Amino acid sequence: EDRKATARCLDCGEFLCDMHHKEHPFRRTTKNHQVEELHSHGPKPTRSTKPRCALHPNKFLSLFCRQCMVALCELCREAGSHCGDGHNVQSTTEAAPEMRQKLDTVRRQVCDTGKPSAVQNALSEVTATITELNNAAESTSKSISENVECLVGQLRKEERGD
Repeated sequence: EDRKATARCLDCGEFLCDMHHKEHPFRRTTKNHQVEELHSHGPKPTRSTKPRCALHPNKFLSLFCRQCMVALCELCREAGSHCGDGHNVQSTTEAAPEMRQKLDTVRRQVCDTGKPSAVQNALSEVTATITELNNAAESTSKSISENVECLVGQLRKEERGD
């Protein structure tokens, strides 16, 4: 059996022999992957810039867990904490458009210079709250000191018999 690579998956970076090239589109985790045919003549395939899994460096981050909001590889999905109930895992190509839209929305809010953004408003509120808390702490500390001085004075009077 000839196991020479005849294709390469652009999503997971795997080089595929004929048999795996044919199976790749039918696997649950790779059904949406893009596969490129390798030709003996012509340009060599370019090195992938896709991020690799920190736990499995030979695997690319080709899946996205919507519950945990993290990218993961196929091995993390199969053996890790993302294989249980409640973990909606999809391919990164499926998740990317929605995540890009969410990032664009946040970016617009942060970069909006025409009016105060949600981040700027929140920062102002936090700063005001910190100022209030500092003032309250200072006032409370002063009140405690005054009460202590008063009580110490009363105790001294009682000791002297005044």
